[in-house]
Amino acid sequence: MSLDLTTLRRRLQKALGKKFTVGDVLGEGGFAAVFRVRDETLGHDVAVKVLDLGLTPSPGLAERFVREARTSARLEHPHIVPIYKVGGYKNEVLYIVMRCLDGPSLRQLLEKHQRLSLRDAARIARQVADALGHAHLHGVVHRDVKPDNILLDSAGHVLVTDFGIAKAAQEASVSQLTTEGMVVGTPHYMSPEQATGEDVDARSDIYSLGVVLYQMLAGVPPFDGDSAQSILMKQATVTPVPIQHHRSEIPPTLAGVVDRALAKDPAERFQTAEELSRALVDALPTAAQDSVRMRSPVLAGALQALVGLGVVGALVLVGLAVLSQPPRISARAPIPDSLAQPLRRQGALVPGDAALYVFSPRGADDTTLLLVARRNVVVVTPHRVRGYRRDSVQVRYGAELRGGLAFRMVLTLPRARRDTVFRHLSFRDVYLLSRQLGKLIGED
Repeated sequence: MSLDLTTLRRRLQKALGKKFTVGDVLGEGGFAAVFRVRDETLGHDVAVKVLDLGLTPSPGLAERFVREARTSARLEHPHIVPIYKVGGYKNEVLYIVMRCLDGPSLRQLLEKHQRLSLRDAARIARQVADALGHAHLHGVVHRDVKPDNILLDSAGHVLVTDFGIAKAAQEASVSQLTTEGMVVGTPHYMSPEQATGEDVDARSDIYSLGVVLYQMLAGVPPFDGDSAQSILMKQATVTPVPIQHHRSEIPPTLAGVVDRALAKDPAERFQTAEELSRALVDALPTAAQDSVRMRSPVLAGALQALVGLGVVGALVLVGLAVLSQPPRISARAPIPDSLAQPLRRQGALVPGDAALYVFSPRGADDTTLLLVARRNVVVVTPHRVRGYRRDSVQVRYGAELRGGLAFRMVLTLPRARRDTVFRHLSFRDVYLLSRQLGKLIGED
């Protein structure tokens, strides 16, 4: 049996109700499909992955799917696609509501260009490594790292999706590892230990990312074959053609990163994704470049000029800012107790420190709050508090035009790390933040 997309769309519409409108199919495979769905209440699109329970290989998959999706929903990271909701409908479908990205998947990018520049390949791999590192710290192994699960937004920002789904399928269908439509993971990107049915840990994801990096650089994955079994056999036993044989301009340092990531023995690979991320930056420093960039170079130059032109730039920004809503919170010291006390209870404002500025926008980012204190810069979300030493961070802004002009604010951190704080800022927000943070934090 194959997916009946018409029936699946109708069931998903019933499951979501009248406040949502199910639109085009964004992708499909096996027993699941992804639809673009309009949230009529909030006025924006989301992506909804829906499983047809009539086609799943095991009745136990439903429970495992929900458990893994809820675990993945707790992963909050700039390079992980956020999950908003997990639900089901009459034992017919299960669904995951996620952020909808308007950029291509890495698979689509590779289909168009076959291989990428060294800079772009290293930058994408580094961002994926950062996402995997965060997941691994929280006990989540992806198990299906591949180009389809690596997405880009319209500004070139990389996000990883489908954490934990392969684990749910594996637990529900261990005996059907290589049955058509039931492959747990994807043969071209599976680690040797996955190929041989052994237990896997975070180092399996590192191998899979090594395969993706190899393909981005060479234009082909390291192994191919006539069947899933033949590819899996090569994953377990064959040494890949050296990456420099495909592309002589690859520097030895980057080739060494690829070779180590693709080691057959997990003990010989990078032992953590953070280690791989650092190695990519060491091999090719441009891999550390922030991916949040202007889609238009003209717009990028204009915004930088406006922010840096003092009085003239401020007047222009003020003129543009009157068209946008004021932020939810924009408070300078002395911060009122009504604001400071909740921050202390959350652990965002530590004893002995003093709040200098608090900001939270309206709209899509209104659940995120930025606190600048004498010692620390702190990002507060409903699920997590992230703090950094004030003297160790810088601020960078980016913008994108798709769906209307919106700005992002990113904290650049030591060791080439970054934290995307806000994604949907208005001109007014950027103007206020630039004025206040320019006095308190260095701007990159």
